[in-house]
Amino acid sequence: MTRNKIDLWLRAMNPLKLPRGMAEAQRSARSMVIGLVIALIVGLIPTWWMFTSGWFETAMSAEYAKMGLSADQLAMQQEMMKVMWPFAIASGAIFSVLFYGVVAVVQWRMMTRAIPIIMLALIAYSVVANLGMRLLGTLPSPDLPLWINLTTWPAMLVSGVIYVASLQGAMLLHRLKQEA
Repeated sequence: MTRNKIDLWLRAMNPLKLPRGMAEAQRSARSMVIGLVIALIVGLIPTWWMFTSGWFETAMSAEYAKMGLSADQLAMQQEMMKVMWPFAIASGAIFSVLFYGVVAVVQWRMMTRAIPIIMLALIAYSVVANLGMRLLGTLPSPDLPLWINLTTWPAMLVSGVIYVASLQGAMLLHRLKQEA
């Protein structure tokens, strides 16, 4: 990819530089795919770590202890979770890849306003829910490694910025189609 094309795509992902015509609006609307790829990759890595490091199992054991389960019930729950781990990890990863893949293809082809709006709403919900759980102390286990927060929060911010630029491009495309 030439330097000129890279500059064009970086401009398309910048919400402070509004698209100036049809080609820039299309590029901005399609830049959403880059934000989706970032969100997918950064979302899969900590999820994989949580399930494979034993963190999730420890958190679930703490929740079971709070429930006051008997030793037999606790053993049964832990055995069920051990059987479900591989399925949960694989199905979660497959679902995420399929979901983000379908959304990316739809956005690339249709350049719609709905997808950026939905993804921005999901980011807003995630931020409010996460902060609320932290403030209320209802987060299952606040002892997540720092690297998870240092990767997911900035990636969410970058994706959100790209989604805003994509929304601006899609809105301009919609306006241009209405005028034609």
